[in-house]
Amino acid sequence: RTPPQGLFSKCNPFSNPRKQLQPRKDMDPEKMGHRVPFHRRWEVGKCEDFAHARSIVRAIRRAAKLGHFSLDQESSRPLRYLVIVNPFSGAKQGKSIYKSTVQPMLDQCGVDHDVYITQHAGHAQDRMSIHTNTSSDHDPDVTQPDADLSEYDAVIAMGGDGILWEILQGIQERSDATEIMKRLKFGIIGCGTSNGLAKSILHASREQYSMVESTFVVCKGQMSALDLAHYDTTPGICHTGFLTFSWGFISDVDLESEVIRCLGALRNDVWGVWRVLNLRTYKAKFSYLPPSSTPVDVLPPLSEPLPSDWVTIDDDFIVFWACQVSHAGYNLHNSPLSELQDGLFRVMVVRASCPRHRLAQLLLTMETGAHVNSDYVEFFECVAFRLEPETSKSSNNLDGEQIEDGPIQARIMPGAIQFFTGELGGEKLT
Repeated sequence: RTPPQGLFSKCNPFSNPRKQLQPRKDMDPEKMGHRVPFHRRWEVGKCEDFAHARSIVRAIRRAAKLGHFSLDQESSRPLRYLVIVNPFSGAKQGKSIYKSTVQPMLDQCGVDHDVYITQHAGHAQDRMSIHTNTSSDHDPDVTQPDADLSEYDAVIAMGGDGILWEILQGIQERSDATEIMKRLKFGIIGCGTSNGLAKSILHASREQYSMVESTFVVCKGQMSALDLAHYDTTPGICHTGFLTFSWGFISDVDLESEVIRCLGALRNDVWGVWRVLNLRTYKAKFSYLPPSSTPVDVLPPLSEPLPSDWVTIDDDFIVFWACQVSHAGYNLHNSPLSELQDGLFRVMVVRASCPRHRLAQLLLTMETGAHVNSDYVEFFECVAFRLEPETSKSSNNLDGEQIEDGPIQARIMPGAIQFFTGELGGEKLT
């Protein structure tokens, strides 16, 4: 529509000219490709009263159905987000992606935000766990905010899955962790190597996979209650998980391939071939609690026996992979039936009886999810599980991070975190 005469003097689109093409009206949104930025800037004509300009901006945001905008009108203060950027993830483009994509989109949807650039491994965890920022490290191009986490309405993680893992572990260390988790909203923009949660959210939201789509989902403000998981290890240490737990083949490939991290996502393929050729088997006792109508709030200590309603399997395994989401990586559709809020683990197991060539076949089909059709792949649905390794050949891998070895148990925490998503299982965002 043409704006009122005299209110705006001219329109000045400032994005890349190649990105200004409008989609054809007769195209099905489900068959369209990636979203592209289409920024427009209106210069306000000379006037003393900006009320009309502000009313148009408000109308545009309402028409865009921004979930956070409706909350903003009811709040006594503007919403404020904290964007945490890991500049070392993936191709090390986190800062440039923030400046070129995330910052302008957040500004244009009307959300105030601060940006925090991590300087080393564990920096995000340290930032979350303290009540004020006391770090002397800083990025010369960005002013590091020192406000306490409780002063923000949402935390947006920019990096791989590891940056969100650090954020959640840091919050867990706070004395007000329960209150923080109830009030804060979370989002993720995948800038890492695998980006499993970012891919799973976009897949469930019927969006293509890219950083523009992830930022778009955050800007729209649609929120869903996603599942988390509580993990206990032998030393009495607790962790919060959101993605997958692996032990055996998958864990070895992920952790051992760190030595060739320079290859990016290809490192998993290369090391996977090596591990198939030099195949190991792993003996363990796997116990699980099938789904029931009774929620599981507490598990018995690892040193105590399990109740009689648990099922136990004692065997030799190749793969043990407990999944909460559909994708462990942008190119790994490892658990096609998993949903973000179904309250279940789906534990994928491949036993030692699987021949090398059949293992290689199912690994090659994991990108599409066709591996579920293999006779050697089993899935166990449960709300809690315990793994007691009887061999020291492998390590415990939670959400891509190596944690304490030895026995481990976990329980699902349904709807424990508010996350920016699309309309899960519904219509695609417009």
